Amino acid sequence: MENKQNKIEKQINQTILMVERLLRMSSVPTEELRVFASWLERLGQQEDMAFFAQQATRLEQELPAGETVNHELVLTQLRPVIDYVSAHGRKKMVRKELIVSITKRFLDNIQWKKALENERYMTRFFGSVEDALEVGYDLPIDALLIDYDLIRTTKKEYVDKLIKKLEATFIPLIIVGEANQRIRQQCYQLGADDYWDETVTLDERQIRLKQLLRKLRIVSSTILVDELTGAFNRKYLQNAFQRRTSRLARDGQLFALAIFDLDHFKRINDLYGHPTGDLVLSELAALTKQTIRQEDELIRFGGEEFMLLFSTDSSDVACATMEKVRQRIEQHMFANGLKVTVSIGFTLIDQPSSDLEDTTSEADEALYQAKRKGRNQVVMYSVTAEKEKIAGMIKVEGVEAERLQNIDIPTHPKYHFRVSPFTTTTDAEVELHLVPLDVVAASDFRLLEQWKQERGRIIDTIVVVEEEDALLGEALQRGVTDYCLLPLELEQVEEQIRQWVLSLT
Repeated sequence: MENKQNKIEKQINQTILMVERLLRMSSVPTEELRVFASWLERLGQQEDMAFFAQQATRLEQELPAGETVNHELVLTQLRPVIDYVSAHGRKKMVRKELIVSITKRFLDNIQWKKALENERYMTRFFGSVEDALEVGYDLPIDALLIDYDLIRTTKKEYVDKLIKKLEATFIPLIIVGEANQRIRQQCYQLGADDYWDETVTLDERQIRLKQLLRKLRIVSSTILVDELTGAFNRKYLQNAFQRRTSRLARDGQLFALAIFDLDHFKRINDLYGHPTGDLVLSELAALTKQTIRQEDELIRFGGEEFMLLFSTDSSDVACATMEKVRQRIEQHMFANGLKVTVSIGFTLIDQPSSDLEDTTSEADEALYQAKRKGRNQVVMYSVTAEKEKIAGMIKVEGVEAERLQNIDIPTHPKYHFRVSPFTTTTDAEVELHLVPLDVVAASDFRLLEQWKQERGRIIDTIVVVEEEDALLGEALQRGVTDYCLLPLELEQVEEQIRQWVLSLT
């Protein structure tokens, strides 16, 4: 069975590659489409793969006369196959591990960055501890490297805050410095998990990093409680959901899955700082636990989102339960005298065969209905409800925007992204800018500074450069997310965009 499954998996992946190749062509020879139809026909002869046989027949029947087919018509003809393999790809897509470096010596780290990316890691560089605390606070970091010189020259309160955050989430801390025994001992006393000097080769760094990440995964898999809020974490969710569906099958006990999200939480972080945001999250979890029953299960789902699994007799009772939570939060005075509200979406589970992924998606859709309707309210999922998400933008300048229109952007529970020219005027809550370096470097990085000052919005930037020089190093230290080298490899750009989407909470 396993061998058969592996074979099918490889064939679908091969289909994805063939589709991507066809879509990259401005016009496609008709014979190429015939070959692709023959491939689909063979694929469709296998058990449970009839969809591909149907598409092969349709393609053969719809092949136009002429030697070539233009891109737009190919896209139309392949749309059903694209949708099928895209859904398959999204389910298999996982976020790469993110390695963050805090350094003033970016150009000295170019080979290290390339070595990491060759091993399928994502990288991010910051020029100061303060920037890492501010910009990278909500990033899903898997390991952090920092130059000892920056620790020595940074205010102790910032270094202590960074180390405390890493320790709370078991993220490995690696300090890079000179071959000096006294400094090495100081770094270990400070809380470093490893210390690298100039004698540690690139290959050895990769081996030691892999060992630290392996230990992180082991620890993370055994910890079921979120350190900050005391709620369960996402690793607890799967078993909790299975226990409740088993109880539903055994004695018919209905239950609900609710997701609630703090309204305008990024604005709280921007105006009052992340420590205040942490206090709000911790206090909200405590308040919710006081409101719900002891057997109800509160889970920190990600960032400012919480999930609640609770038994109920009907949708009306479930709605009343969540309304009680909403009102309790709205009436409470939080840290620093803040008043906050939450939007809540929930779905009722009445079938033992219910799937966690589908159920979570339903609650998400209800949540964003609540957001769209004005926030601070409870909405139940309905199959008749319009599916809405927050609009996000990927704005492109100086690269092949038309070809990027066709990339398979991962499905995100919160945002719906579209690609547009950089000049498009928008005020989307989340934007990724893919632009030449000189666009952001003009007037001493004036645009970059403006974007950093935006309140209640996320604006990240990937720059396109001809070479890795001092100007690029300065841009990365000022907050640019990543870069692409000319000539552009479209597959690399697509992967960077996908990983950026997957990193959003």
